[in-house]
Amino acid sequence: MKKTVLLICILLAVAAVYAINGLAKHYRKAPLKPLPENIAKDKLFKDRSFYEDERVVIYQRDLRAMVINKQTGQKIKINYIKKVERIRDKPAEAPPLVGVAVKDGIKLVNDDETNIIELEPRFGILASYPNPGNERDKIIIDKSTNTLYLYKDGRFYKSYPVATGKDPRYTPEGRFKIVNKVKDNGDELKPQLGDRWIGLGVPYAKDMRAEKDKRAPVGGKYGIHGTNEPDSIGKYASGGCIRMDNEQVAELFELVEVNMPVEIRGIDQAPDTAPPLK
Repeated sequence: MKKTVLLICILLAVAAVYAINGLAKHYRKAPLKPLPENIAKDKLFKDRSFYEDERVVIYQRDLRAMVINKQTGQKIKINYIKKVERIRDKPAEAPPLVGVAVKDGIKLVNDDETNIIELEPRFGILASYPNPGNERDKIIIDKSTNTLYLYKDGRFYKSYPVATGKDPRYTPEGRFKIVNKVKDNGDELKPQLGDRWIGLGVPYAKDMRAEKDKRAPVGGKYGIHGTNEPDSIGKYASGGCIRMDNEQVAELFELVEVNMPVEIRGIDQAPDTAPPLK
């Protein structure tokens, strides 16, 4: 009897070893499978998906969202979403994001901002920009990122890096208009302004520059212009104006008109106020 029990125990032990080795080999050799389309909600946001198609699934919780590539499992965390649009075969010359072709992407919109995510050939954020609030041509300058956003017919057209005031008070915040455009033909603009000037109508109450500051041309003390200090672009470096790369401001000059609205937003106006995901 004792021999029989001992034999059974040995056989069970051997079977267990073979089973464990078999599982280990399976997991070592098994390829990474695509993320299942029916992802268990309790493994992510404990919420139902906000959007799902053949390429991505989007989960949302509170004021944050997670975009997941169903093939690779890659994740992108962004602010909450209200509207989803697929982008397919967008040519480079078409908005949004003129200058960049999008083979396959997704546009995610909320009340404050829009994110464009490329799905193929690379999974990642292509652009994030504030919503203009209307269907007109417009410029928004965000001092928190030192970025100028151009909109045509209410659609995001292109963005440019800029330099703003070395002191936060120097570059005024609010809603203004383009009051003039000056193209330098030799002696109209001083060297520090480059060869393009797009003047902004800033009321006296928002004028933080010295009354004797004569650097700006006729049309106001504040403007969007070129520079002879290209390394300052992207930094807080100006006396209050918005500096741009000389080639880029020349491009912008041809895309804007007098009376176009220009909104300058401060650092505390950035839309990303949601708590971080954990």
